[in-house]
Amino acid sequence: MIAVSAAVLLFSGFLMYQAMNYAQAGNLLQGGVYGLAGAVGIALSVNSLTNMRRRMVYLQHVAAKVLSQVLCASCGFKVVRTFSTGDYVTKEVGQCQQCKGSMRVDLIYAEDIKPKKD
Repeated sequence: MIAVSAAVLLFSGFLMYQAMNYAQAGNLLQGGVYGLAGAVGIALSVNSLTNMRRRMVYLQHVAAKVLSQVLCASCGFKVVRTFSTGDYVTKEVGQCQQCKGSMRVDLIYAEDIKPKKD
């Protein structure tokens, strides 16, 4: 979408350049048509680019936080940590801090982050 908007912006700039050439040559009607088309194209492409940027910023604020719950099989000690690539349920991730037993990923879940009100 960004490439399409950029292409429309470039083409609209070309149309504005052609509008100036027609106006300088004395063909005001043709220059006006090219100028209007160029102005509409520039407005649409700038609007599209700003909406895409705004949507990307919003999606970053709304993104869910993925967490892994790690549980000791021996004593039941539980740790909640940020999800790491490669985590899966029953994966052994090390020794327990309390009893030196085996720690395994018990649960993987997403925590919704509320969007900030600006």
